[in-house]
Amino acid sequence: MHATETVPSIGLAPTSYVPCVHYATHQNGTDHRELRVADLVAERTARRRFFYGIEMVASQEGKPTCLDFNEFLPVLPTFLSIVWLGATYCSVDPIELVTSLQLARSLEARIPVMPHLSLYCLTEERLNEFLALNFTNVLPIRGDAVKEGQTFRYTQQVVEHIRRQRGDRISICVAGYPEGYTNLAEPQDPAEAMRYLKAKVAAGADCIITQMCYRSDTIIQFIKDVRSAGITVPIVVGQLVADSFRTYCLSENIAGVHLPPGLRSELLAIESDAERVSQFFIQLSIRIIRDILAADVGVYGVQFYTFNQFAPVQAVLKELRTLDILKDEGGQ
Repeated sequence: MHATETVPSIGLAPTSYVPCVHYATHQNGTDHRELRVADLVAERTARRRFFYGIEMVASQEGKPTCLDFNEFLPVLPTFLSIVWLGATYCSVDPIELVTSLQLARSLEARIPVMPHLSLYCLTEERLNEFLALNFTNVLPIRGDAVKEGQTFRYTQQVVEHIRRQRGDRISICVAGYPEGYTNLAEPQDPAEAMRYLKAKVAAGADCIITQMCYRSDTIIQFIKDVRSAGITVPIVVGQLVADSFRTYCLSENIAGVHLPPGLRSELLAIESDAERVSQFFIQLSIRIIRDILAADVGVYGVQFYTFNQFAPVQAVLKELRTLDILKDEGGQ
């Protein structure tokens, strides 16, 4: 959920962070530190086989987020991305003590990991400190706020700097916005937004991950527009499977993304029934995924914005396996 990078969060003191992760048995094998997310996305896309990644926040309510990969078996995420909380992480020094980077460092040998990096309060010196950590993947985000004195104002500038410093040794994913910059109040110009996206790719981005969107036709048209603009890098579609009405409202407030009026009315009619709300979003996500695959627009990957609630995503994955959309590793 690309707008979360500048949302304040109360977390642990950076030096006290201890990751809470349980790995599946076969994750003890191959070292994943050199695997580029863009290459993985391109390879799986070329095979026309559905795959997924998950996004999470390193801590929640002052405690490390606990993640058990066994709960995702038999098909593990292709990659994991970790949200950058700009206002919280801005003053953490040295940068390697940022909790999201500590979590990324602990994960990277077992699964391809992509830490986010917000432009909020980012200076060239601090960006170079991040690059010195030698992560193989990064998702730079402009964020919703600007702090006086920050060096970079646009994602394109950070992409250019990273590519100059690291060359092809790093994969740089960037955000795409099917509904435009939904967290901005002023009217959007879709053509201008597409020019910005094209500039980020020209600067060196090699993968696009979209903001959440609850309209299949809008997502599909966005993908077509991206290709019509001459952008050829692989695309992953972002999806939120809200676990509750509260989580959905939180996503509205943070990202400015809304359900279509008819679906919102359906949701409001059941908002007090937690189980029905959960099923509403599970089925909606499955429907959107099926629509995108049926449209045959060359996109086969989804990143789930989890809000650290993994059970609804796992329910979606279970049904996708039943539908033979998500296939077991042995069948790939």
